[in-house]
Amino acid sequence: MMVKVSASFHPCLSLSSRAHGGRSSISAGARASLVTSISSNSKKKPLSGDLLEHLSSRMDEASQALKDVLQRFLDALVDSTFKFTDQPLDPSESNFAPVDEIDEAIEIHQIEGAIPEDFPEGVYIRNGSNPLFGALHSTASIFGQSREIWVEGEGMLHALYFTKNSSGSWSVSYVNRYVQSETLKLERTRQKPCFLPAIEGDSAAIIAAYIFNFVSNTLLP
Repeated sequence: MMVKVSASFHPCLSLSSRAHGGRSSISAGARASLVTSISSNSKKKPLSGDLLEHLSSRMDEASQALKDVLQRFLDALVDSTFKFTDQPLDPSESNFAPVDEIDEAIEIHQIEGAIPEDFPEGVYIRNGSNPLFGALHSTASIFGQSREIWVEGEGMLHALYFTKNSSGSWSVSYVNRYVQSETLKLERTRQKPCFLPAIEGDSAAIIAAYIFNFVSNTLLP
C-alpha cells in the first residue's frame, strides 16, 4: 500500500524538493522574499545610527553643561577665598621680566657689544616663561600665602634673526609668540589668572592650590 503525503507551503517560500548535487535549492520566490527582507532591515540601520548620534550629542551637551556649572562654582569659590596681587621682580630677575606679544618682527638698532664677524647667519630661538597678565602673582587666603617664581608663566618663543648684508654689517630683528596651550586660551577667554601659584609659600596654601588646579585641569574642554 502506498500512502501519499502532501505538504502545503506559502507560494513565495516554497522549497524545491529536487536535489542538485545532494543540496536543496531555494526557489526564486523565496530568494525574492529574502532579498526584500534584507533590504528592509538595511533601511532601518540609518534610523538607528541617527538615533545613536542624537543621543551621543545630547550626552555631550549635558556633560559640557555640567562642567560649566562646576567651573562657575569653582571660580566663585576661588574668587571669594584667594586674593591675587602682583609681585615685583628682584634685580637679578629683570632679564626675565614679562614682555608683550608682538605681531611682526622689529629690527633692533641698539646693540651692546659687537657681533663676531664669523658668527653664522640664522635664527636663535629661546623658549621661556612669560606671565600673560604682565607680572608674576602671589595669593593670600585663609590657608596662607603662595607665590609664583620667575620660571612660571605661559610659554613664549622668542626669536632673534641674524642677517648680514652685502656690505658686511649685521641686521638683527626680534619677534615672539605665545605657545598656544589650552591654559593660555582659557585665561585669554576669561581675562584673568585661572590657576593658583603652587611652588613657594605656606604648606596649606600650596596643597590647596594643587587641589584647585587639579580640579580646574579636569574641567578643561
